[in-house]
Amino acid sequence: MNFQSIKKYIFNTGGKLFKYFKINFKDSSYGMANLAIASLDGFFLNVLLVRFLSFEDLGNYKLFFSVLNILILFSINGLGTSVTKAVAKKFKGFFKKAVIVSALFSLIASVILIVLALSYYKDSNIKWTLLLSSFIVPIYYGFNTWEPYYYGERRFKTVFLLNALIGGTRFVVCAAILFFYRSYFFTIIAYLLILSAYNLIFFFWIIKRIEPEKIDKEKEKDYLKHGFRLTGSSAISVIATNIERIILNSVSGATMVGIYSVVTVFPTFIKNSLKTLVNVPTVKLAARSEADNRIIIKKGLILIFLSGIMILAVFWFIIPFLLKFFFKVDDLDMIRYGRLLLVPLVFMPANLTIKYLCSYQGSGSSLLKLLTTVDTVKLALLAIFVPLYKIEGIIVALILAEFFAFIILLTWFLRSNRRFGIE
Repeated sequence: MNFQSIKKYIFNTGGKLFKYFKINFKDSSYGMANLAIASLDGFFLNVLLVRFLSFEDLGNYKLFFSVLNILILFSINGLGTSVTKAVAKKFKGFFKKAVIVSALFSLIASVILIVLALSYYKDSNIKWTLLLSSFIVPIYYGFNTWEPYYYGERRFKTVFLLNALIGGTRFVVCAAILFFYRSYFFTIIAYLLILSAYNLIFFFWIIKRIEPEKIDKEKEKDYLKHGFRLTGSSAISVIATNIERIILNSVSGATMVGIYSVVTVFPTFIKNSLKTLVNVPTVKLAARSEADNRIIIKKGLILIFLSGIMILAVFWFIIPFLLKFFFKVDDLDMIRYGRLLLVPLVFMPANLTIKYLCSYQGSGSSLLKLLTTVDTVKLALLAIFVPLYKIEGIIVALILAEFFAFIILLTWFLRSNRRFGIE
């Protein structure tokens, strides 16, 4: 027996495995750190917004971004995924094409902002914010594909560092404006200008470093089609995620939007954190076969559901203290709203686990149908209940939406298990 060969094989294999896990751990840690920066930056900016703005001004701030976030669809936001895919396959020249297409289509969003400012919101306080932002949107949305580009190059550390730079700059500038001027208008404009400026800087930085290559029209066409399809498939989700404040403003006004924006800060922060926490074990499970993955999830489904109940129970008692400490909220109705907005957390861990299974495994072909169904139900519930019951309507709609999502996803999970011989 050749022990030297065996020893060499073990060391080589072990070294490669160690290197693989080391690289993937670093990539994952940078991804988690990136999410942490985004979450904490958004959270503390919300704290300052609540502290330095009136409920009405806070409502106008949130209403503006609800409108703007829906208009991202006109920038063909799905091109970001196409850029990542193209760069990963060494077709880096597509980055410039994607940016040009996105910027040109963003002009549609600019026109819509002008039309909204001069029609539906002509008597609103956000009229001038909409008009001025219409000139910034093509850069704000059109040139924001630098992050997908670096993901395609697997430069996760670069994404983390650049987002830390952007987040730090944005937070300091917006905090200074809020402290000295108490103006949501200047805060919004500064927010948009900072991101737009960095988008331009990173765009030219990347372009200078892309080596000239032969233009492949067929490849470009395929990647563009892919981006358009992804944008279309995300339309209902984008609208459902941002529509509640727009409907609430139309039936109650900006002050009520501001109150809702305060009480939803902690539930939203917890939900975003939960997405990250659930994602980690499901990504690890994705390394197994889909059958094994499903067996493990089925066995743990009751515990996953109970974890949602535990999270609700813990934060049900904590949230009054959080609202009082960070936002000086003593109003009993606002505390009640904050608590009730936590109820969807009961179903979220199970829903997220099944969604991620569907996304990461071979059954991913079902993902679009499932998410479209779930988001359509949520959109319909918001459209029905918010005009009738205002903030209470949002709460009812969100609870029912998460419950119906649980029923839909669980039914799909249990039925599709039969294809793998799992009863």
